[in-house]
Amino acid sequence: MKLSLIFLTVGFILVFLQTTFLHLLPLGSIVPDLILVLCVYWGLYHPTTGAVFGSFFLGYSVDVFSSPLLGLNAFAMSLVFLAVYLSSRCIWVHNLVLSAVVVFCASWIKGFALMLVWAFFLTEESFWTGVLKSIFLDAIVASILAPGIFSLLKRGESYLEEAKRVPL
Repeated sequence: MKLSLIFLTVGFILVFLQTTFLHLLPLGSIVPDLILVLCVYWGLYHPTTGAVFGSFFLGYSVDVFSSPLLGLNAFAMSLVFLAVYLSSRCIWVHNLVLSAVVVFCASWIKGFALMLVWAFFLTEESFWTGVLKSIFLDAIVASILAPGIFSLLKRGESYLEEAKRVPL
């Protein structure tokens, strides 16, 4: 229970960073998708019901703060979690480089899901220009950041495990 609350707290901190301060980075329109990295981590290492709801709520939180349509990121993060969970049952990812590859693929899944929904509900002429380039750059940035975030999350988990073993 404590681990779920800590992950959710970390998730809301990441939502805050992603929707505010990361827009100030000199990367242009590219904003690192920290919530995607956390959802992939949950799908790989903590596939629980709480992680499913956490992925949905964090995606919805991103929608509330920075999306013109509510539910797009919630749908995309839920789909990413499902895809990572189903693939994690077939492959074992214990390497930080492989986790970066999973984050790269998950970023493409999110991008195509958002493209599909946007194309279905909102057809704009200028939408298709640069979409694939943007998805590719987002995927690269997220996969570069993934090993560091994964190692921080694992280190936090190990500290919690050590704290459980120490008698009070």
